[in-house]
Amino acid sequence: MYRPTRLENTDLLNILCLHAEHPVAVYTGEEIRIELANPAMLAAWGKSGSVVGLTLSEALPEISNQPFVGMLQEVWNTGVDNIGKAIAAELIVDGKLQLYYFDYSYIAVKDAQGTVYAIYHTAKDVTREVLDQKELQVAREREELLEREQAMNEELAAANEELHATNEELYITQESLNALNQELETRVAMRTEALSHSESRLRYLLSDAPVAIAVFQGRELIIESANKEVLKAWGKSEDIIGLPLHIAVPELIGQEFLQILDNVYASGEAYYGNEMKALLEQQGKIEEVYFNFVYKSLRDDSEKVNGIMITASIVTEQVLSRNKIQLLNEELLAINEELNKSQELLLASNLDLKASENRLTDILSNLHAPVVVLTGSEHIVSTVNQALLKFWNRTKEEVLNRPMLEVFPELKNQVFPSLWKEVLEKGSMLQKREQKVIFKNKVTGEDRVVYVDYFYQPMTDLSGSIIAVLATVLDVTEKVRSRKIVEEAEAKLRLAIESSELGTWFIDAESNVLTASERLKEIFGFYSDEEMPLEAALEQITPEFRETVTRELHEALTTGGNIDMEYSIKGYRDGDIRWVRSTGKLYHGDIFTKANFSGTVQDITRKKLEEQRKDDFLSIASHELKTPITTLKGSLQLLNRYRDNMQHPMVIKLIDHANTSVTKITGLIDDLLNTTRTKEGQLHLNYKSFNLYEMLETCCSHIRMREKYRLILQGSKDIFIEADEARIEQVVVNFVNNAVKYAPDQREIHISVEKTEGKVQVSVKDFGPGIPADKIPYIFDRYYRADYSGVQYSGLGLGLYISAEIIKKHRGEIGVNSELGAGSTFWFTLPVQKV
Repeated sequence: MYRPTRLENTDLLNILCLHAEHPVAVYTGEEIRIELANPAMLAAWGKSGSVVGLTLSEALPEISNQPFVGMLQEVWNTGVDNIGKAIAAELIVDGKLQLYYFDYSYIAVKDAQGTVYAIYHTAKDVTREVLDQKELQVAREREELLEREQAMNEELAAANEELHATNEELYITQESLNALNQELETRVAMRTEALSHSESRLRYLLSDAPVAIAVFQGRELIIESANKEVLKAWGKSEDIIGLPLHIAVPELIGQEFLQILDNVYASGEAYYGNEMKALLEQQGKIEEVYFNFVYKSLRDDSEKVNGIMITASIVTEQVLSRNKIQLLNEELLAINEELNKSQELLLASNLDLKASENRLTDILSNLHAPVVVLTGSEHIVSTVNQALLKFWNRTKEEVLNRPMLEVFPELKNQVFPSLWKEVLEKGSMLQKREQKVIFKNKVTGEDRVVYVDYFYQPMTDLSGSIIAVLATVLDVTEKVRSRKIVEEAEAKLRLAIESSELGTWFIDAESNVLTASERLKEIFGFYSDEEMPLEAALEQITPEFRETVTRELHEALTTGGNIDMEYSIKGYRDGDIRWVRSTGKLYHGDIFTKANFSGTVQDITRKKLEEQRKDDFLSIASHELKTPITTLKGSLQLLNRYRDNMQHPMVIKLIDHANTSVTKITGLIDDLLNTTRTKEGQLHLNYKSFNLYEMLETCCSHIRMREKYRLILQGSKDIFIEADEARIEQVVVNFVNNAVKYAPDQREIHISVEKTEGKVQVSVKDFGPGIPADKIPYIFDRYYRADYSGVQYSGLGLGLYISAEIIKKHRGEIGVNSELGAGSTFWFTLPVQKV
């Protein structure tokens, strides 16, 4: 039998996989479907070849709570290989759930475009090696334990006592860390709750939006969500959610909409419909409904179409009103032509006057447009047609040859009698659109509000004298109501935009002229009443983003795409740096509107700053805690060497080093906790009266005991103030610690206290290198750590920030005076009595 010289890919795969010594399998799809498994892999799973074609979860249900499916899905979604050793797996083999260990590799197989289309899985059973290694390790540990047990028994009592003391200190430290962790978790929970509230509010706005909105899932058009407006348009309830569209709204079958939706799903291109007619069931009967709508495809993370969103507005009333007005205009034109002919006949012969009058009456009576003739100063209804009688809801007998104000007394206090009078007296022709009229219901007496377009013109006799008013009245109530619904929807949309503090913008696609809202101008640093051209707006984008944003905007305007970008800007007037998120979409024009590119801009500066602060906080905290913990660990390891000789002189030094490290850790955690309390307004003060000089004389004992530095105290000894003594001592200690840190080679530190006009001032002066002038404004900022002469110092950068907050809480002032090469003087003032 002939075989080609070159092997096919399938042959290679079978040879490599099915005859491999170790277990091999191939999967496809995000659901991890088994496409191939060699005998070694089937044996490892304890399964037969029938599992091929199933998903891994279906073939091996015992791994549902194990990580393997998630690991494979991550390789499928990211394209990054996952290779590891001795991973534990519980598998049902020979009817029993057994523990195995495997060396494994999950390799992403990609096409020429880099898209993952399969995962190649190899494994090696190392269960025996792992168990042997564990048994060997246990044996070794037991042997070492037996060897050490005798020697340790004699030292155990003393070591237990020492370990107990150490555990007490570690327990205190752990409690502090737990408290800090609890506060962080509380803040995360609050943030999560705020985001959840924001998301619920958005769902609520969309549910009650005045525009019909629905989302379909898959090509079957499963209704995933539908707001109240779209359910009303379909004449359905929420029970249809979860059904395919053609089943939920069966009257759409045979209409063009299902095919349009399928085309949108297949092509991914949006479809815009304008005043399209649909036949829908409304209150038990099929009616014509007109829509303006957009069908837009939805995509997953891989840009594959997985659904469609529709947004639509019902314009039935507008379409019908416009058609009706067009018809009425045509009828009015015919009326005018007939009236012109009648006037020519009247001028030609007096003999035809009666016939012409009868003919005019017949014409007016048969017109579809509502027309009435009001004769004389009392506005007698001399001629009225059937269309107007229907509009008035009156019979001919009820109105003919009667004064209008007798038929409709409710018009007496409305504008119309004065208009009829003006036409009769001045011969004016009056016209107005959408005039409000209030009639009384002849049965119930209730007010009936309608809107009309009216046209009043004078009628003359043969001598040219004005004898009557010819009134043409068009009922445009539905048109007005439709427009008001649209205006109300626009107002709700504006309210939603304003409440979310979004800036909105509009760019003419032809002229590139930018129209910006007041909020957008405010975000970009412009005054609300000044112009902000497109070039000026782009100029405010910081240089690192400007070219990208300009390019994306140009491409979107050219190709009709969307934009959704985050970038930083510099305020035009204030110069402030802000972060914004900008979204926009190109809207194609039609015969009524121009093409435009419009969207929104949201100020996300606070979000960006919070992210940066969180990163800074974690970075600084982890860095600063690492040093003392490392020192503590080193001291304890060295102590372990001298446990047989506790009298060794190094033991005391190592204990001192360990205590110093624990003190540093405790101080850093206290700084973090104090900062959190300060930020959340929980820094409470315990006021009492105390002698300030005596407090300064006894504080900083940790510095005095070292005998390296001299604290020289100057000032009055009888100054009493009302304040939180512990907090004020904390500020002084911080000043002195900084003097030691930044002037380590200077032995003297001067502390002074003086009283002036209801205030006291405390100053701490060192003789170190001083602080550069450009750094002084930031000394009391949170997380700021000074860098003098290129030297970096440890600490979280919180001490001076906390000190400033304590002094501000006391209604005092804090500051620093410094000169390079001449040292620094940190000072604060306090009111003598509690404010």
